[in-house]
Amino acid sequence: MLVGAALAARDPGLGVASWGHGSSAPREVRAGETGLERRVSRVIGDMPVLCLAVEDPPGPESLRGYVERNAIALLSGYGRAPVDAPSGTWLGWHCPRDKVRRSGLWNQRHVDEGYDRAFLSTFEALVDEHLGKGSGR
Repeated sequence: MLVGAALAARDPGLGVASWGHGSSAPREVRAGETGLERRVSRVIGDMPVLCLAVEDPPGPESLRGYVERNAIALLSGYGRAPVDAPSGTWLGWHCPRDKVRRSGLWNQRHVDEGYDRAFLSTFEALVDEHLGKGSGR
């Protein structure tokens, strides 16, 4: 939703009035959004991603939630200097959502929070576990 809104703001010819309004739409609305949806998929598909296994049920008190909240809070530049500022050509600068632009992240949740310093040890352990599995140990 956020990437599509930024694309539509940057490239006005792509604008789709229905974009971002609700999580489901009738077939004719979805058909009208196909071009923008394809562009969004290309942008997201070009983003580098690291997937870490966190083997607990999702929820606010889960390890998954802890990792998500703290990774976002750590990397966010919302209201402070970012750890890794986005480039001047980052698509997110065109996003109509203030928290996306000010945080430098494609996220609105947790960007204005602080992170738990203990998170870095937890994250390191998850990465070590990931690398250990990947190396055949």
